[in-house]
Amino acid sequence: APWLAQAAALGGVAAAAFALGRWSSRAAASESTGDGREAAAKEPPAPAAEAAGMEGGESAKAKAFKSAALTDFVATTGTAELLKFLAQLPPKPLNPRGEGRQEAVHSTAKIVLVCASGKGGVGKSTVSVNLAYMLAGMGAEVGLLDLDIYGPSLPELIRLPAGPVLQNREGRIVPLDYGGVAIMSWGYIQPGEAATIRAPILAQISNQLLAGVEWGALDVLVVDSPPGTGDILLSLSQTLPVDGAVLVTTCNSISFADVQKGVQLFEKVNIPPLLVATNMATFECEKCNHQHDLFADIAVQKLPKFLEEKGIGLLKIPLDPVLSRAPEWPMPALVRKYPFVADPDNEGRPAWRCFCTLAQAVLERILVSGKSASTVSPASALRLRPGGVLEVRLKGGDLRPIAAGELRAACRCAECIDEITGEVRIDRDAIRRQAGLTATGVEPVGNYAVSVAFSDGHTSLIALRALERLTGGDAAAAKAAPVKPSEW
Repeated sequence: APWLAQAAALGGVAAAAFALGRWSSRAAASESTGDGREAAAKEPPAPAAEAAGMEGGESAKAKAFKSAALTDFVATTGTAELLKFLAQLPPKPLNPRGEGRQEAVHSTAKIVLVCASGKGGVGKSTVSVNLAYMLAGMGAEVGLLDLDIYGPSLPELIRLPAGPVLQNREGRIVPLDYGGVAIMSWGYIQPGEAATIRAPILAQISNQLLAGVEWGALDVLVVDSPPGTGDILLSLSQTLPVDGAVLVTTCNSISFADVQKGVQLFEKVNIPPLLVATNMATFECEKCNHQHDLFADIAVQKLPKFLEEKGIGLLKIPLDPVLSRAPEWPMPALVRKYPFVADPDNEGRPAWRCFCTLAQAVLERILVSGKSASTVSPASALRLRPGGVLEVRLKGGDLRPIAAGELRAACRCAECIDEITGEVRIDRDAIRRQAGLTATGVEPVGNYAVSVAFSDGHTSLIALRALERLTGGDAAAAKAAPVKPSEW
């Protein structure tokens, strides 16, 4: 049909414009700094860590940890070295789970980062955008995905002229380009419209944004997740190979409680929390350069100790009136006024130096310190042997078989267990006695679980920690407590 050919042509034009936009932004940045790679290797000012407000904690041990994890790194590890480490990482496919095994890989990323917060209004989207553009300014190929469907913030922070978001011939979304960063948000697809949709439709939209955008070959994909610990974060952890999380908060008791919940969630799905950024923590007087703490809450003293015990870094982001400004109308990327870190006039401001420290610290903790989901071995792994035999490899290397009937009977999905009353809806003994029941497929889900398909047509999602408990690999923990429903 003519309209179909026209749509395909428009999709091709959009893809070409996206590539041309990224090239022109890189060329403009290179001209303004003399040489792109030389600019990427440029180090932050010497007092960067101090001006950024690196929190050392109260004890000498806490100070040593923070210094080793962040402050010393800024002074000793250069951006050029980090980019060399980044170039050595293998690309990870961002295709839909299951489908990606049958079609060509259309998008890859070497590192997937998620910016999260336990509650709204703490500046998470501002941190996400400036982190992405700081990484791009260092020389990385970066994509930025706004995953908040009900309240997308990216279109407000990066205003673009009104126009349709196009799809290519394969039906995948072509990302937009602004200043050399590939960006996408539901707010660009449905601009200015309230997302009055129910959870099932929300899940479909989220999955399309997670796996249906053709990013191409990225170095880093930054995902700006919605606030809270709801379904979208779980879908994210099950769809993309996330390497780590940056949690954004403020220094008060309510936000501190949400940080604890966020850390618990990411630990449960095997996504390492890399850093906690306390936004709007201080204000620096431009006349006397004195820093004022904006929160006098007991949480300020609690947070460093909690993060020290978890091995998570802490960074203070100051309140900056310039950082809080958003564009009133669309501006060409070559003007280089938005976002905050892209403006050369802001270089050297406390908040700018802080985002420089944040970007380098995140890369260091993944590339040098090895604090990444891809470098941390899971509690166990499940393998499917010929004939439908299941075998669990424990963290120590031991192999232990597990009967398909036993695993099928232990399923805790909504079909097998009533989510409200906890009533078992299946005959577990009868399932265990089925001699012909076998596993037909095993597929990893994110960093923390596996999906097992059985010959009776049922599919179970099983956490790796639960597998370890079922096979006796965690005998002490199994005696102390049964397998929790939340672990499945």
